[in-house]
Amino acid sequence: MITSQRALKNAISIALAAGIAVSLSGCFGNPLERITDGLIEGTVENVIEGATGVDVDVDGDGSGGSLPDSWPAEIPVPDGSILFSLAAAGTYSATLTVDSEDAAKAGYEKFVSNGYEVVSEISLGDQGYAYGLSNPEWTVQYSWGAEDEGTATVNITASPTEG
Repeated sequence: MITSQRALKNAISIALAAGIAVSLSGCFGNPLERITDGLIEGTVENVIEGATGVDVDVDGDGSGGSLPDSWPAEIPVPDGSILFSLAAAGTYSATLTVDSEDAAKAGYEKFVSNGYEVVSEISLGDQGYAYGLSNPEWTVQYSWGAEDEGTATVNITASPTEG
């Protein structure tokens, strides 16, 4: 029962943090709104981290967040601006904006060149791609979607491979 409660708490935290990250990801021209967003981000991060012990970083102004300190080196992340990241019970997740769809694809190709096996693939035409990848240590979901301005949004979720 404790494991189920912990899994539920982590799932709720992830859903809450992802929803907040999406709602804070717009760019605002008003400096007062930028200050307010910074206060909201800090409050949201502190509330989630204090209540759950989940390491969360939310970037609401597009200036770039950071990965959790515990992010595994064997989970490559393409260069870009991190919008949201978290570490919870050995699972890691990040959402970031990269300069182009080619940069997003290069991030995927880095997993493949590092020995990850592609176990699932979804193509949404020009709208996006999603891949399930695994190696003996990690199971990864890597997806991206192109944005109108030529950038792409990348989502990475990595969990230890169940043995």
